[in-house]
Amino acid sequence: MSEVFDLFIIGGGINGAGIARDAAGRNLKVCLADKGEFGGATSSWSTKLIHGGLRYLENYEFKLVRESLKEREVIYNIARGITKPIPFIIPYTKNLRPKWLIKIGLFLYDSLGGKTSIPKSSTINLSNKFPNILKKEFNEGFQYYDLQVDDKKLTKLNIKDAIENNAKVLENTKVINIEQTSDHWKIFLENNKTIKSKILINASGPWINETLKNIIKINSNKKIRLVKGSHIITNKIYDEEIAFTLQNFDNRIIFVIPYKEKFSLIGTTEIEVNSPEKNGIDVSEIKYLIDCVNGYFKKQISSKDIVDTYSGIRPLIEDFNEATKVTRDYIFDLNIHNNLPLLSIYGGKLTTYRKLSENVLNRLSKYLPKNSIKSWTDKKKLI
Repeated sequence: MSEVFDLFIIGGGINGAGIARDAAGRNLKVCLADKGEFGGATSSWSTKLIHGGLRYLENYEFKLVRESLKEREVIYNIARGITKPIPFIIPYTKNLRPKWLIKIGLFLYDSLGGKTSIPKSSTINLSNKFPNILKKEFNEGFQYYDLQVDDKKLTKLNIKDAIENNAKVLENTKVINIEQTSDHWKIFLENNKTIKSKILINASGPWINETLKNIIKINSNKKIRLVKGSHIITNKIYDEEIAFTLQNFDNRIIFVIPYKEKFSLIGTTEIEVNSPEKNGIDVSEIKYLIDCVNGYFKKQISSKDIVDTYSGIRPLIEDFNEATKVTRDYIFDLNIHNNLPLLSIYGGKLTTYRKLSENVLNRLSKYLPKNSIKSWTDKKKLI
């Protein structure tokens, strides 16, 4: 009789990789497949931050910010080699958010996550501390810290750890069809091989509903919004190892972050799209990012300064808000088909991938072998 896996995971982005790592470390039989490169889509097209989500406080998402801040500390401890704290500067402008609101937001940001090794926020004099970067009208500001991360490496390290715990991983391997039998899911791969699994996890990101409809042949009762976040990489705008959180007049924020020593990473936009394949940056997005930066910095940039661009499609849960206010939290859709569990993951963000993975296994605990160990990924280093 051929091997039957405990879990089969569709999608090798950060969530799929995190689940594979966690499950394999609990002595479960795990198989993971991705139609492309592991971490090669949305998970490597982020703003490359592990952060609590300061602006989510404006949408009253205190639970998400708290979990994200706690995870920021965990990931800093387990992935020191690919993360580093970096100061973010919010230049104060009287035409936008008032000082008291920013101060309350930063107080909550410092407090919600509990004990942390990452420095707290402060009020700073920009013209004294960082002269010759911003235009003269920006004299006051606020400083807080978040983590910069190599997002693709984070996914790869989770895959590496999963392999070391005997997970089977299949890169550039497309799932073309899935059938149900009396006691397992039957997964047909593009390479003419077949896999059997007791549990099926759909972690295919922006392709989640397409996977359900076209491959698993089940209609989803959850709607998603596909929101494109675009970034530009320019020649370095300033020399200091600091990042900026720029407020824009449409109430959105733009990050300017030092990137690979010689460059500045600028993003992100939030544009709704109708397909996960529409992940190229638009001319209007480039103009939007450049205009925002030029509103703050003495050194003006143009499209000639751009050395690269990238865009990622985020699958956000439909909550009928405008794109900037749609929650970045995640939900699980667990359905039992002929006694076979199918769990689909909607939403989520890079920062909370580890906790999401842990919660997936907690949610599936009654369907897993009784000898699988408890949560462990918050202690083991990703080397």
